[in-house]
Amino acid sequence: MNTKTLFKRLAENNTFLISSHQNIDGDGLGSMLAINSMLRKIGKKTCMLYDGSIPYFYRFLPEIENIIFYEEYEQGNSCCDWDVFVVVDCSNPERLGRVDQFRKKVPIVVNIDHHPDNHGYGTMNYTDYTCPSSSLMIYQLVKEADIALDNNLATYIMTGFITDTGGFQFVELESGLLSIMNELIKAGASVATIMRYVFKYRRFEALKLLGKALDNMKYSAQYHYALTYLTRQDFIECNSLEEDVEGIVDYGLHISDAEISVFLKEIDSGLFKVSLRSQGRINVLPIAHHFGGGGHFKAAGFKLAGNLPQVISRVNDFLKNYLENKNTTLIPQSETYPVTE
Repeated sequence: MNTKTLFKRLAENNTFLISSHQNIDGDGLGSMLAINSMLRKIGKKTCMLYDGSIPYFYRFLPEIENIIFYEEYEQGNSCCDWDVFVVVDCSNPERLGRVDQFRKKVPIVVNIDHHPDNHGYGTMNYTDYTCPSSSLMIYQLVKEADIALDNNLATYIMTGFITDTGGFQFVELESGLLSIMNELIKAGASVATIMRYVFKYRRFEALKLLGKALDNMKYSAQYHYALTYLTRQDFIECNSLEEDVEGIVDYGLHISDAEISVFLKEIDSGLFKVSLRSQGRINVLPIAHHFGGGGHFKAAGFKLAGNLPQVISRVNDFLKNYLENKNTTLIPQSETYPVTE
């Protein structure tokens, strides 16, 4: 679906519920806030509803306090009856958590996303896996609507773009993207502020947790991948929060010839969340698909049951077999890819 058709359909309705995936990142948040701002600017009634917690380092985003948590909704702080349910940056509706129930209750579901394995679950699907971030897809809608960018809207869009490209490390900043960045900066988005909060603004406990992850890291020089892990005990010892792991998976790629970084986080007894990152042309999405997960070509993830030695063994065995055949693991050179799940 193109932006012209989508905006026409959005303009025909009046009330909108907006949400994004659990374990939300800067693109999910930026896209939620951006589409909310755009719809309000054309006189629509909106409600942002989210099932989960929001990491503290995104609290700099304007009006983020207007997002309603699902627990508040359950306690009677409902928004209204909605004409349209807008889901942003979410490839699989199961990742909406309890908010997913509204797909069956709201007549129109709009799916806006840039993940290559998007399930196409909307009654209207606006998807583009070549776009560096979902927030830039919202930018295209804003331009279609002929809405002037202000400080807040520009900040939301820029935050999504910066987050999902790892601070521009994993995207070629060609003239078109630079032109968009210039427009966002002129409207008030501060690249320096966003970069600081997204990548540098961390609690002391987060740094202690990082230290444990680095101590646990192993590297396969033969297969060019790093693997590290954190257990629930590590979190207890460091007095850490779930969001304190943000960015840990990227450290394996600091090794000079590393092509893949793997991070195992114990989320419950006998259950691990596995995050994958790659650089160069290595495609990690098939690895995630093999274990029932998803994501992007250079950033993907999945959950795996078992104790720590079992999970490490299963991941190592599959990775080594997968990397034996480089012809099937490469990303086409013509593609552009973001770097968060």
